[in-house]
Amino acid sequence: MTRTVATSRDLKRSNRSHLLNLLYFNEPTTRLDLSQMSGLSPATVTKIVSELISEDIVIETGVEDSQGGRPRTTLQIDPYYGYFFGVDVGETHIYVELFDIKLNSIGDIKYALTSSEIMPQDIVRMIVDGVRSLQRGSNIPDDKVLGVGIGVPGVVDRAGGVSIFAPNWGWRNVSLLDLVQTQLHLPILLDNGAQAMALAEMWFGAGKGINNLVVLLVGTGIGSGVITDGKLYRGVSNSAGEWGHTCIAMNGRPCRCGSRGCIEAYAGAPAIIEQIRERAPVSSLLNHGSQIEILRALGAAARKGDPLAVGMMDEIGATLGTGIGNLINLFNPQLIVLGGWAGTLLGADLLSRIQAIVGQVALDQPLANTSIRVSALGWDAVSLGAATLALQAFLIGEDITMRKKVRHP
Repeated sequence: MTRTVATSRDLKRSNRSHLLNLLYFNEPTTRLDLSQMSGLSPATVTKIVSELISEDIVIETGVEDSQGGRPRTTLQIDPYYGYFFGVDVGETHIYVELFDIKLNSIGDIKYALTSSEIMPQDIVRMIVDGVRSLQRGSNIPDDKVLGVGIGVPGVVDRAGGVSIFAPNWGWRNVSLLDLVQTQLHLPILLDNGAQAMALAEMWFGAGKGINNLVVLLVGTGIGSGVITDGKLYRGVSNSAGEWGHTCIAMNGRPCRCGSRGCIEAYAGAPAIIEQIRERAPVSSLLNHGSQIEILRALGAAARKGDPLAVGMMDEIGATLGTGIGNLINLFNPQLIVLGGWAGTLLGADLLSRIQAIVGQVALDQPLANTSIRVSALGWDAVSLGAATLALQAFLIGEDITMRKKVRHP
């Protein structure tokens, strides 16, 4: 059995990361507050804070009355220290968003994907164009970009930056990180979009303050991110959370992954539209041009009592409810968050339907401790999540550029 021995350098890095996290989420604060929150000595806190100030990461912002003692200097992260990009590589769009260091959105660019045959170089071109356009528009030089997070569908080798399997495009083992880095010489992280979204929901959204939750991405495809004890559960090969490809009907509808009976084959946007077409080929719901508009019309028609729409919404709710009940039995989460563009769009109408089925599927004890909510982050949750991945790397002191060495000419 190999034993890892922590060095003084490891301890210093851990203390620095701990203080930077506390400062980021509790600013403005003081050195004394940081010492009390962290359990570190005032001398250790003072030394680390001095280093952060000398590196221009932290600034002193004023003084705080200490109720009779010496006034205490307040601290915060320099809001102009740097910026993050979050990129949502979806099945119908590429969404590039620029954030300040507190992950407030500064600007965004969206590219529609109109072809079903998407090549990696097409994705790379849009990512690079989006990042560079937003940089130019906000006058942000490369050395101010702290990280570019990219969320992609399917299974991702996070360490190598490889899209292992994206069934929607037929991609297998595409070295997407390498392709982006040859054109965009910035620190870049690549990960599964649903897992990125889960991190954002825990830090900034409906799951804030909750350490055990599952976040569902329901859109063109379906996935999830599982958080246990405040950390993403990734599994052995970072493929944990492929909830859309869990089977709910043996020998059921064919799925794009090559299997049958998957949740995605019933409740993914293309599957929903296909089922509408099978039941009513001339339905007016199909007159709308995009997936988003068809599902928007479906929800509106169901609220008006249209039998076809009501039936479809009932079945979508039953599919998702069955899958969510299984998740509750498996992971015993405190919270399930329904997100993704379709989950957010239809969530309010689906919630009661989902809860009725969950009540039949989930065991009483874990169900009693679980709530289900619609995402609070909206449709851009994946881009925010991708930026959150880069923020997390910054806060723990991870050198993103060391993930993958690329030789530039």
